[in-house]
Amino acid sequence: MYKDRDPLIRLATYNVRCPVDKEPNDWAHRLPRLLALMEKHRFGIVGLQEATKGQIEDLCGDGWAYVGQAREDGLEKGEYSCIIYRPERFEVEETGTFWLSETPDVAGSRSWESVCTRICTWGRFRDRQTDSCFTHFNTHLDHRSKAAQLNGMKLILDQIKTIAPEGAVILSGDFNVFPDSPVIALVDAIMHNVWDISLTPVEGPHYTFNAFTYRDEPTPTHPQPIDYIYVNSSVRVQGVRVLNDSDHGLYPSDHFPVMACLNI
Repeated sequence: MYKDRDPLIRLATYNVRCPVDKEPNDWAHRLPRLLALMEKHRFGIVGLQEATKGQIEDLCGDGWAYVGQAREDGLEKGEYSCIIYRPERFEVEETGTFWLSETPDVAGSRSWESVCTRICTWGRFRDRQTDSCFTHFNTHLDHRSKAAQLNGMKLILDQIKTIAPEGAVILSGDFNVFPDSPVIALVDAIMHNVWDISLTPVEGPHYTFNAFTYRDEPTPTHPQPIDYIYVNSSVRVQGVRVLNDSDHGLYPSDHFPVMACLNI
């Protein structure tokens, strides 16, 4: 049973890859790898990307719960950008999902030439251990349309101001952009990248997309990260790790998770 008396919150962002690959990277074979990684590093709360309903149910079968809606219909169709969490540690006070479009309250809506329907899920959580509260936003930006990436992030930042005008805020996700993108400049102007303010050196590879390609000493397929965690000034970052755990050279996903140890 999950027990964690560490006052730090071990929060991760993780694109777990939708279940479309053949062996050995099919979901049935990847699931044990993913569960082992989450247990080994004692994740307490995770913003997922690309997760489908069945995958979420598999991941939440042992001591986990989730908040979020499917992007295609607001029910169960399509991928989620859900947040899974340990209910023994965290209590959900409020939650919601909005669509990255000109009509954010309309399920399945898309704008700005977005190739896919894109969403952002958020939850306001209370840490039962420390009684601290924070609001966690989690998203997956479009992979092609620059306009959808930029306008989607503008919408998210506007929603953050409305939904969480006070208190600790965390934004996680697969942004599908490198650090020199205008999208990152937009977020940098308002929030802090955990890589930049960690009190200890960042550990692990300096990229997050691995394409299921194992390397003993990782050299990047993409030379920079596309998965990020941002926080506001109410959050202190003790450490950050990009986790390249493998099982005999096989990764749990085509992305590495980014984990931050946070103090609210």
